[in-house]
Amino acid sequence: MNAFLYFVVLLAWGSSWFAISFQLGEVAPQVSIAWRFLMASIILFIWCYLRGLRLSFPWRDHTSWILLGFFLFCINYICAYFGTFYLASGLICLIFSTLTLFTVFNGFIFFKKPIRLPILIGAVVGIAGLSIIFSNEISNTDWSFESGVVKGFLWMILATFFASIGMLLSGQFQARKMPLVQSNAYSMLYGSIILILYISLSDVRFSFDSSFSYVVSLVYLAIVASVIGFGVYLKLVGNIGADKASYVNIFTPTIALLLSTLFENYQWSWIGIIGVLLIIVGNVIVLYARPVN
Repeated sequence: MNAFLYFVVLLAWGSSWFAISFQLGEVAPQVSIAWRFLMASIILFIWCYLRGLRLSFPWRDHTSWILLGFFLFCINYICAYFGTFYLASGLICLIFSTLTLFTVFNGFIFFKKPIRLPILIGAVVGIAGLSIIFSNEISNTDWSFESGVVKGFLWMILATFFASIGMLLSGQFQARKMPLVQSNAYSMLYGSIILILYISLSDVRFSFDSSFSYVVSLVYLAIVASVIGFGVYLKLVGNIGADKASYVNIFTPTIALLLSTLFENYQWSWIGIIGVLLIIVGNVIVLYARPVN
């Protein structure tokens, strides 16, 4: 069952990179993110209503969901947005792939979770594989402070740090038997509201693009990448732990490149294939790591 969930997340998030390309244009990325999670939360609330799922909860649960929404559906995306100003897509993928390392160490520091050595080893092997895939992009990057790459690097590190905290929080909430679907519905709603408040206080224009490509990609990101992707991923977090589940973020750029091969004529090299093999090896090491008793 967990292998199936893992595969679903890979497809959902791997394909989201292609869908996001249709979101870039008239609408500011922060606004598109707010629309995405607002739409996803509405879909989840409709699902809860149709299934007769409970929607009334004590204020302590809502406090938890505001926190989850802030870390997982708001602040990490804002930081990632600022990072994209300065970094190419390959570097963004590579930095965010350190999510597994952040999840392992943040779990140990803030949540008293033991560090599992196989997951650390698997993550390092996978990150090395991703580094090989994007080696040309990395070597052609101007790493001087004036170029802004250092700023972008720091923004993406912050985004990764906050995302790992959100994933660890979700695992904690599931351990407390908080319902996953309602948790996602409320936390996405609160995350989108915080984003809207942030946008209203900034110089970003709140707008919407009614073009076919924008609307279809927005619906795809809301349903497939958010409702299904985050729902399945956070279920996986509850089942196998945030440290194991986070390796998905090392693997998803490979799925994105495979889709780019089909739709954008991306050309693979032998060194890229070696990188993919390393990612697969790292994935095997991580997924076969034994649970801590």
